[in-house]
Amino acid sequence: MKNLTPLFYCFFSIIACAQENFNLYYEETENGFSVLADNDEYSPVSADITFRLENLKSSQGNNKIFVVPARTKKHKITNLDVVDRSKRVKFGFETSFNFGNHDLKTYDTNFDYYLPFEKGSTFWLSQGYNGATSHKNENALDFKMPVGTKIYAARDGVVIDVEDSYSKRCTDPECAKHNNYILIYHNDGTFAEYAHLKKGGARVHRGDQIKIGQFIGYSGDVGWATGPHLHFIVFLQRIKDRVTLETKFLTGNGSKSISLIEKEEYTRNYK
Repeated sequence: MKNLTPLFYCFFSIIACAQENFNLYYEETENGFSVLADNDEYSPVSADITFRLENLKSSQGNNKIFVVPARTKKHKITNLDVVDRSKRVKFGFETSFNFGNHDLKTYDTNFDYYLPFEKGSTFWLSQGYNGATSHKNENALDFKMPVGTKIYAARDGVVIDVEDSYSKRCTDPECAKHNNYILIYHNDGTFAEYAHLKKGGARVHRGDQIKIGQFIGYSGDVGWATGPHLHFIVFLQRIKDRVTLETKFLTGNGSKSISLIEKEEYTRNYK
């Protein structure tokens, strides 16, 4: 690029909310700059970007949420074109980003989830949707089960993130930062999290393609917990929060799906 401007400044402020495999950067063009993104995650990533520009104009506006497809390189965010070549240019951006499509509103509301434990097992639902203990205003489920119980995928997907290095447990919300979990992305844009796994209990890795009913790890009593259980949640990811979703599960012999009720026992007798 020739004779862009006599003086150029840039600055950046980036807040990564959930992942380390996402990178924003820029390249010079004939008319200014292109802002690009590399997304090495196995799900889309949404980035909320606010540009601060001097003598530059963004082709996509100065404040917008951009959705970058999974496993893509050099995805164009916007062009920054010079307004007056006789003057200096200055630009920077502030951004926060997270897994998923921030703007997604529709998903498969009719999907029949598998119970997340093995065939022939029965477990008690100790806390249901909007439960009084720790599920207030949250659509999450707690299955009471001994440490080391085998956990099975409730739905097909790809593993987005795994954490199983922690061993600490306490009843204070502060201990949530010590949760062990497996995070799986589904093909309708939703996510499922299987939490409180035992230390070293994951049997899958980031990028693994998962089939419904597949063994994925062992339950535990780690993080913010009052006792051994599996915390299961399906949600739409926003940049700064989650929209948790109610789901239906196949129970008994799998002939029909139902909404699970707190303080009830459920048996899985299907493959």
